[in-house]
Amino acid sequence: MRIKSFIVLLFFYTLAWSSPSDKDNCLKILEPTKQASVKVIAEDFPWWFNLGLAKTETNCKWRISLDGHSSIGYFQLTPKFLDTLLRPVYPDYTKPYSTQHFYAFAYYLKSILVKPLWITYQRYNGGDWVLKECKRANSFKWEDCKKECRRGMVCVWKVGAECKQYRSACDINYSYSLKIYKNGLKYKSGTDTSKFTFF
Repeated sequence: MRIKSFIVLLFFYTLAWSSPSDKDNCLKILEPTKQASVKVIAEDFPWWFNLGLAKTETNCKWRISLDGHSSIGYFQLTPKFLDTLLRPVYPDYTKPYSTQHFYAFAYYLKSILVKPLWITYQRYNGGDWVLKECKRANSFKWEDCKKECRRGMVCVWKVGAECKQYRSACDINYSYSLKIYKNGLKYKSGTDTSKFTFF
């Protein structure tokens, strides 16, 4: 009984005294994400949402995806689609832990930038479908555009060649921007500007 009590106390002591970086991978990439965002996109860009994207995509860990497209890095950039845009400017963007990865991400995000920002992040995740939906809605409000979403189902769990679970592409894409918003606010510093509103 004493050993169990000791282990429980040790567990809580460790939790209480561990540093934030032990709990949050994103703190390790905060500075390069911020630096690339403000240098490439704009000085007053709310960079914390880009950190929220890394949190959403990979929990801020360097990953090579098994998504069938070989997406890579903290932000899951996809060379199959982005090499012609990114490789001439950032030739080392796919190398593990390269600072060029942060700049390449910001460069690509700037190339698809639309206001309000939620649309930009949904384009990052699901392409230009959101633009068509907002055009049909004659609005840039998240709720209005979502009502106009008419996409198919996506396999989200596959075993061998058989799909075990499907999910609505609308639900996936429209929840993506909400996750980025929520995850990004954890790292917010400074004030939002009217130039870059999220919603």
